[in-house]
Amino acid sequence: MISTICYDYLHDNIVRFDLCGLSSDPKPFPNFGKRMIANGSSFIEMDTGSLYFFDEDGQNWLEFGVNT
Repeated sequence: MISTICYDYLHDNIVRFDLCGLSSDPKPFPNFGKRMIANGSSFIEMDTGSLYFFDEDGQNWLEFGVNT
């Protein structure tokens, strides 16, 4: 189950989220609830410690510190 740590409304229906969940939880895309996920939103996997940031241009989650 994904939990919201905090969120900031940027404009309209676009929100920068700080989320946490397990590595087995699907990372939300392109919405979380009824809100669009903004560039720079974060997702922490509690069981692995991995940190991901949302890339709005690429429309995907990028693992912090990992070159792809």
